[in-house]
Amino acid sequence: MLVVEDGAPAHTAGLSKSARLRLGIHTLTHPPNSPDLNPIEPLWGLLKTRVSAQRKSRESLDALWEVAQSVWAEISEEDLRRVMGSMPARVKAVRKAQGMHSPF
Repeated sequence: MLVVEDGAPAHTAGLSKSARLRLGIHTLTHPPNSPDLNPIEPLWGLLKTRVSAQRKSRESLDALWEVAQSVWAEISEEDLRRVMGSMPARVKAVRKAQGMHSPF
């Protein structure tokens, strides 16, 4: 299994590293501070936008979970293609920024 992670403390903690090692999970390295290269980030943004647009998500933790599951199930192949289609531009922007902050 190969996982792309950013430099968030939860990802770099010793406990996380040892668990990945024990489970045989390898990480794909990318420049520090470049979540722009992780295709899950724009997908999380899409999920967050759609969940927060539904007022019910603010009623309770259970309602938030229900809305999040519903929204996740409704993400289409077209949504995924759009996210993946942005990757060449993301890579170009990160290269231009020499691994630092980009417009994404």
